[in-house]
This record gives sequence, structure tokens and C-alpha cells, in this order.
Amino acid sequence: MRVSFRAAISVALLVGFYVLAFGLIAGLLALETYALIERPFVGLKFAFLVVPVVYAIGKGLLSLDRRVRAEVPGLLVTPEEQPDLWNLVRRLASEAGTRPPDEIRILAAVNAGVSEDTRFLGLRVLKRRMFIGAPLLTSLTEKQLISVLAHELGHYANKDTRLAGVVVSGRDAMLRAGSHMNTEKWFQRMIAKLFRGYAKLYLRVSQAISRRQEFAADRFSATLAGSSAAASALRELPVIDAAWDLFTERHLTVAWELGYLPTTFFDGFARLRAAPELHEELEEIRQNPHDPDRGPYDSHPPLKDRIDAIETMALEPESGWGDRPALDLLADPMPLLDAAVLDTLVADATTKERVDWATLGHIGARARVVRGTQRLLEKTAELTGKQPSLTTVLDALDAGHLADLGTHVPGDREAGARARREMARGEVLPELSALVALAFSDAGLARWELDWLGRTTFVTSSHDFDMAEHLDAAVSDHGSTAGLRTALVNAGVAPDYRPAR
Repeated sequence: MRVSFRAAISVALLVGFYVLAFGLIAGLLALETYALIERPFVGLKFAFLVVPVVYAIGKGLLSLDRRVRAEVPGLLVTPEEQPDLWNLVRRLASEAGTRPPDEIRILAAVNAGVSEDTRFLGLRVLKRRMFIGAPLLTSLTEKQLISVLAHELGHYANKDTRLAGVVVSGRDAMLRAGSHMNTEKWFQRMIAKLFRGYAKLYLRVSQAISRRQEFAADRFSATLAGSSAAASALRELPVIDAAWDLFTERHLTVAWELGYLPTTFFDGFARLRAAPELHEELEEIRQNPHDPDRGPYDSHPPLKDRIDAIETMALEPESGWGDRPALDLLADPMPLLDAAVLDTLVADATTKERVDWATLGHIGARARVVRGTQRLLEKTAELTGKQPSLTTVLDALDAGHLADLGTHVPGDREAGARARREMARGEVLPELSALVALAFSDAGLARWELDWLGRTTFVTSSHDFDMAEHLDAAVSDHGSTAGLRTALVNAGVAPDYRPAR
């Protein structure tokens, strides 16, 4: 079935949605009028069902042709600020035979796209915006970025663009239209099921159009940038996405929760992507890219099918495109990209303390170690009735309370004191070791280094930091904490040391 024929059917279904909605409204209002005339009391009660439904349907109809007014994401860049980027985008739009965007915005997301403010279901365009993800600018070559942006503009390159554009707008609108029903009310729930069923039919019919549009946009992308660059860009997108998730979840999020942010963002992201410990994992994603599960109505073909189709074309790139990093398209890129990240954060981002990556790694690792010592400190305070501190823990050990500091209970309820001590020793020793490491760290004699996978390494500036023998003695049956106390005093650790959170 040709795309134009499917598009015509989809538009007919979209018109049918209006017919269905207006028909329901007319029928409900006619029924309500009849009830009010014939049996006013029943009509008044029926109005409590009819009025909310009519309102919800009307609101859904309005949503078909009106996008929710929300703050536009991303950092706006003007042609005067970024002339090379704008010149590239305008050239790509010219090659596509479509109008260039009115705005270009930089996002802190692994994404690129073109959106339009439209009326009349996409037939009238008010404003076109292009969004470019900052992680893409730092990770792709110029040709790869060209292929990504050309793909987005390629959606507007076909002769039947306007009709297909109505279909795509209709897909978005259908998903919004039924969202205004109150599904806790049985009558609205039944109406919502009717709309959802109709929407599913529409999505099924229009899915093939959307998928063909993706393949057509891929062809235009490969025609400009070449099959090699277009295919490698598609392979690289899941890699960038995985790296960005790791970067935000294990570094930025941890820093935020502790009240810190890095002085700069994207130099850290570049170092993460180049980290040897991540090379094998990222290469596996690159060679075997997988699609996220977007549900049964996803408009995108499988990524592997798109890559195979592009590579089969074996197209050479147009002349004039460079192989330099895409970042070179930007004037003074790092402040711009960092500002794009800050733009996505909430207002109190400005209250966070900014530190370099090495300091941030130490702070994040130290925070995890601190959490690992809280149980021992709190258990000791509960046992002794004293303020929790390293000295309190050592006093409890010297007093023979090792077994009481553990939480594990031996499997044999008849097990004696020796078994209880063995269980407690396995729990207390790593916690005491962490507490001592914190003491030396806070005395300026050691620090933690955090790799890009989130693994920590304890680095000491002292050649005499081998505490293993002293720690073993502190938790042994007939041992002593004397050696450990002496080492702590020599390191300048305060007697009442307790790690600050």
C-alpha cells in the first residue's frame, strides 16, 4: 500500500475522530435535553454524568490542534553566537528543500529533533525549532552530526510532506485526546475506552507511514553524509546514550545529592567516554546496538534494520563535509554546553558548590564510606550510652563487647559466645577499617579516587599506613587496640573523631 494512500486513510480516520467526538457530544446533549423536558429530576441527576464527559471530550478535541503550552527546553543559540552551526543547518535545510528552523536550541540530552508549533493539524506551521543534544556535539564527528541533523530535516523533504505531517501530528494528538477523561468515573471510563480503541486503530494504520518516513529520512541522511557516516552515527547513538546515563547517574546525581556540582561538565564526560575501563562495554554496544522498548506503536523501525538499509545503499558523501569533531562547529563550546546542562537543572543549582572532578570523586566516594560506618557508630553509642566516635568504638572493643557490636545471629540458636564473636568480627572489621580510613583521610593523609565506573581506590600519602595488623588485633579475642590508638595519635587524629557527613 503506497504511503500517500495510507496517509489519506489516516487523515480520513482523523476526520472520523472529530465525527465520533461531535456525534457523542450531540447525542449526549440531546439525551440530556430530552431527560430535562420529560423528567426534570432524572435529567438533573443525569447532568452530573453528561456535563463532565462533554467537557472532557471538548477539551480532548481542542488538544488535537493545540500543543500544551510549556516552557521550551534547551538553550537558545543565535546565528550571531554560533554562525558555523547555523550555516550548516541552513545548508542542510536547503538540500532538503525545506525551510530552515526559526530557532536552534542546545539540550543536555542524547537527542536531536525538529518540532513545530502548528495549527490545523500540521497544515499551518507557526514556528519550527531544531533541538541538538550537547552530548552529540561532544561525541560525534562533523559528518556524523550532519547525518543526524539531515535525518531530522529529511522528514520534511518528501513531496507528500504536508499530508504525512498531518498524520504524524495526528499520532501525537490521538495520544493526548483521551488523557482528559477521569477514569475513576465509570461513565467517563467507558467513553475513554472508546476513544482509546479508535486511537489504537489510527496508530496501527499510521505506523507504516511513520516507519517509511524514517527510512526516507535515513536515505536523505546517507545521500548527504554518506552511508558510512550515517550508519556509524546510528551505531554511536546508543553508545553516547549509555555513557551519558552512566555519567549522570554515577557522577552528576551523586554530586547533586551531596550539595556539589563539577566546575565543568563536558570535560568529565569526554574523559568518561575515553576511559579504558569502559572501552570494552561501549564497544559491545557499538557493535550490537539495541533498541529501547517503546511499545507496540513505536513509529521507528528497528535500529538494526535502519543500519542495514543505509549500509546497503553504499552512498558516498557530498563534497565539502569535514571529518573534524562536531565540537569544532561551535564558538567557545564548553561554556555553552555546560550552560545547557545547568539550564536543565532546577533553580537551586546555583546554590551547589562547584569543585573539580578529582575533588568531586573524593567527596562522592567518602560519602559512601561514611554511610558504611554509621551502623557501627550508632550500635556502639547504644551499647555504651556515650557519644558515637572512633574512641567509643575502641573502648567497647577493649571492654570485650565485640560480640555485642554485631547484628548477625548464628544459624544454631545454641551456638556459644565464640560463634557470636566470629559472626560479629566479620561485620565489625570492615566497618572499623572504613572508620579508620576516614580518620586518616580527614587528617589529610589519604584520599579516595573514583574511576568513571564508580569504583573507588584508597590512596595514601603515608608509607606507614598498613593498618591491617592493628585492625586485626583490635577485633581479636584477646587482642588490644593499643597499636591502633598509637597510629591514630601519630597521624594527628582527634581522640573523639567522628566523620562529618
